[in-house]
Amino acid sequence: MAKIQLRDEVVIYQSPSDGDWIAHSLQTDQIGYGQSIVEALADAIKAVDQVCHAAEQDETLAYLRQAPQEVKDLFDHAKPLPQEIYEVAFKKVHGAWPIDWDVPKPIEGAEAFKTEIQEVAC
Repeated sequence: MAKIQLRDEVVIYQSPSDGDWIAHSLQTDQIGYGQSIVEALADAIKAVDQVCHAAEQDETLAYLRQAPQEVKDLFDHAKPLPQEIYEVAFKKVHGAWPIDWDVPKPIEGAEAFKTEIQEVAC
């Protein structure tokens, strides 16, 4: 069983249909969804973690799948997400963020944000 080392890029944007947030991974084409940027990013981190865990168990699983070109184009024009926002999402995934603590707000006025999934919990 091979240990997977993965760094993935993510673009986070608002859903045009309901205003919620979507976090879309570029390397695995996994999607996270939530009412806030942090919720969507945490959901995407979980999805990437899960697909990597599955690929560790089954080496025939093709877990690397490129996101569609329009998502990559959106990433190219997105603003960087503050590192603190990523850290909160990562801690939420791993149960290290207290439920009653406020989450920092991202930069105002951006249509999309980009960040990197820095650690896969495989």
